[in-house]
Amino acid sequence: MNKQYNVSSSCLSALLLILSVYSLNAQAVEPTGVSQESLANYTPVLSADFKVLLKTADAAAGEEMFMRKCSSCHDNFKSETHGKGPNLWNVFGRKAGTSEGFEYSDAMRQSGHTWGYATLNYYLTRTDRAVPGRIMNFRGIRQDAYRARLLRFLRTMNDQPPPLP
Repeated sequence: MNKQYNVSSSCLSALLLILSVYSLNAQAVEPTGVSQESLANYTPVLSADFKVLLKTADAAAGEEMFMRKCSSCHDNFKSETHGKGPNLWNVFGRKAGTSEGFEYSDAMRQSGHTWGYATLNYYLTRTDRAVPGRIMNFRGIRQDAYRARLLRFLRTMNDQPPPLP
């Protein structure tokens, strides 16, 4: 059964315009409840769902992700030396932009937050949103499960790993 429909060109044009506007808006809108604030003006909290992901995340899988996505700039061993990015040993509990011997961007030094599960999760979701003007050339990790694994590994890189939330 092959049906043909007569659609006027003005009707078709209007439909195409509506679809293109909807498409542009859908790409620009963040999911409900996601802040657009920088960490200088916003204190993130972990959702209950993310806390569950974090508690069940595999640190070994997080280490693999770290090696693929982070290790070209950041070291994961206890040292006072830095690579292209600051050494991440003892990152939990450290005020952003304060690791001795590393030259941070003004944006990172002035962001005013301390690294914890919530701030790292927020930052690693979209670095450009969390600290606008940062130098780090990394956009972020959008998948919650991947960030949870990475945070679980970063937790092991502390003299005294912080308790899980």
